[in-house]
Amino acid sequence: MPLPHLLIALAVSAIWGFSFVASKVGLDHFPPLFFTALRFLLVGLLLSPFLRIVKGQMRTVMWIALTVGVFHFSFLYLGIYAAGGVTAVAITSQLIAPFSVLLAVIVLKEKVGWRRGLGILMAFGGVMFLGFDPVIFDQLEGVALVTVAALFMSVGLILMRQVKNVATMSMQAWIGAISAAPMLLLSLSFESGQIEALKTAGPIDFGALAFVVVATTVIGHGGWYYLLQRYPIAVLTPLGLLAPVFGVVFGVVLFSEPLTLRFIIGGTITLLGVAIINLRSAPPAPAKSRSETP
Repeated sequence: MPLPHLLIALAVSAIWGFSFVASKVGLDHFPPLFFTALRFLLVGLLLSPFLRIVKGQMRTVMWIALTVGVFHFSFLYLGIYAAGGVTAVAITSQLIAPFSVLLAVIVLKEKVGWRRGLGILMAFGGVMFLGFDPVIFDQLEGVALVTVAALFMSVGLILMRQVKNVATMSMQAWIGAISAAPMLLLSLSFESGQIEALKTAGPIDFGALAFVVVATTVIGHGGWYYLLQRYPIAVLTPLGLLAPVFGVVFGVVLFSEPLTLRFIIGGTITLLGVAIINLRSAPPAPAKSRSETP
């Protein structure tokens, strides 16, 4: 991988890691469901030029939008809000990988070899080990909610495997456009203070929202898709796993979150398990030359 592509991969991982920080900052001011609604409203508007109707695929696209947009991000932001921190959330969010494999076995009848089976056990076992850390006890509600969020994202990924001819940015645009209204309705039904939150929001609050919309969604997903067109997942997986590491580092540095030995061991076991799952699931390298530069 040439240096420009390596820098893109590192930048995307750092962006995704910092998105946990930006989300926490935003959720310290905005109600969680309202913050989710604002995110998707802005994503839908920003990516509206990419909205393309693909015949025969729109029903699945709608279910993906509801699963990923409404359910996944609702539980994710509720989890970050409940946890009050980002380190445990960043690690727990990696349960998407083992959940996806288990659902592929159940729904798609895929076979799991002993290596991926070991990866699944390690991923779940690492999170459980982390959960027994006394420091994490106060965040267990958040960890549980993020675990549910990971499950819904894995359902969305299984659905995405059934969709054809829907580009990455088009999918992001549809998720934003379809999810915004249901999220706003949920917020109005279960939360209060939305207008006051908008009136009193400062540059940092709006900056956090802008980051998860522009940097995380547009730049992050766009950059990763660019790399996926040129490299196999086996090459990108180790770099992608830096995202939760960045998230933990940012949480420790910016919020002075404690980093115990048990947390380090549990987080390492989880990430190693996720790495095994992704590497064993990786497709062969694309035919396109790896030597291309941006």
